[in-house]
Amino acid sequence: MKITFVGNKKVNVEVKGFNILTDQKKENGGDASAPTPIDLFLASLGSCSGVFVLNFLKMHLLPETVYLTLNPVWNINEYVIERIELVIHLPHDFPAGFDHALVEVAKRCLVARHVKIAHDIRIERDPAPSA
Repeated sequence: MKITFVGNKKVNVEVKGFNILTDQKKENGGDASAPTPIDLFLASLGSCSGVFVLNFLKMHLLPETVYLTLNPVWNINEYVIERIELVIHLPHDFPAGFDHALVEVAKRCLVARHVKIAHDIRIERDPAPSA
């Protein structure tokens, strides 16, 4: 991945041939022209769980009218997310008996599994070229 700065508070991430743009809210000096990095983190978690749910629905030939919502619960004092609530919404005519299985497959999300472990994140500076 390569991270570059593209104006004001916008940051671009190049990954596998894709460009992912982030920005900051206007109250934080940005233009609010793209999701914030924390929005992308939460979207990554939600879409990952969604893929597992969708694969389950396809495997069992179940209606794909299910949808998920994700709500971060913030600890305002420390400005961190202390809990993430992910809800799987089933239509009223959804076949009975799959509720628990859908919850369990959503928990298999690779992003969610990675959030649960502490990572050794190393930040280094590339030395400036010699003169």
